[in-house]
Amino acid sequence: MKLSKSARKKLLILGAILLGIAAIIVSLPAPISMDLSQIGNVKTSVVFIYDINIIESNQQSAEMNKAKETIGDNANFLIARTGYPETASLMERYDAQIAQLLFFDENGQLRTRKFAVIPANQLIDTLKSGNN
Repeated sequence: MKLSKSARKKLLILGAILLGIAAIIVSLPAPISMDLSQIGNVKTSVVFIYDINIIESNQQSAEMNKAKETIGDNANFLIARTGYPETASLMERYDAQIAQLLFFDENGQLRTRKFAVIPANQLIDTLKSGNN
């Protein structure tokens, strides 16, 4: 079966599109965990109070992914999405606000808090120092 030039061109374009989509999917970062029980598990932790309705949430998540790529599993990068009971409890316990990052030490003690958007290098520095 011989394909016409037009059909070959369409198949090439479709193949290129599919390869592009596959490349994008492969390059997506792993999702940030929402498991708040990881706080105090002998690793420092940063918890971001995420609200899908504000642009800073997406920007801060991207910065957290960059920091996570750099330091890997040496710290917990966590998201607390608004609208969940666990998030409401965390926000009440630590008097946290939307778009705020809470930094915890290895024992789960709150060390500092900052408002988004914090660049990846600053996130790493704060996690390593355990202070402001």
